[in-house]
Amino acid sequence: MKFLVDTNDGFHEQVNEKELIHWGSSFGVGVEMTLDEAITSLEDFGYTVEKLEDKEEIGGN
Repeated sequence: MKFLVDTNDGFHEQVNEKELIHWGSSFGVGVEMTLDEAITSLEDFGYTVEKLEDKEEIGGN
């Protein structure tokens, strides 16, 4: 599963589930986070997180 993270300052990054949880942990209070907790943490920080469908993945065919 891939996600698009928009930091709302012109930076966009396509990440997988593990990377998204790592990003969320950077802004959250817990070391172990679920995917939903990571998304909430990033959104609370002002980022936008979108789940990409396989056909929408950047660079996908």
